[in-house]
Amino acid sequence: MKREVVHLIHEKYPFGYDDEIKFYNLGAGKSFYAFNFITEEYNYLVKVDMNVDFLEAEIGFEEAKDEEAYSY
Repeated sequence: MKREVVHLIHEKYPFGYDDEIKFYNLGAGKSFYAFNFITEEYNYLVKVDMNVDFLEAEIGFEEAKDEEAYSY
């Protein structure tokens, strides 16, 4: 991806683009995560590498940590 596009993405999403990411299922066990980025000239579909297992494990860890904080 060109540096100009990366710069534009950082300008539009200074705090990240997590809320824009969508799951795309291609069938046959293939899928990916991406978000749309639209400029005046182009419409980009930007693929994002995500490790869903890691995210679920991290969320589970945070929930467990919260439960420990409130258990007496």
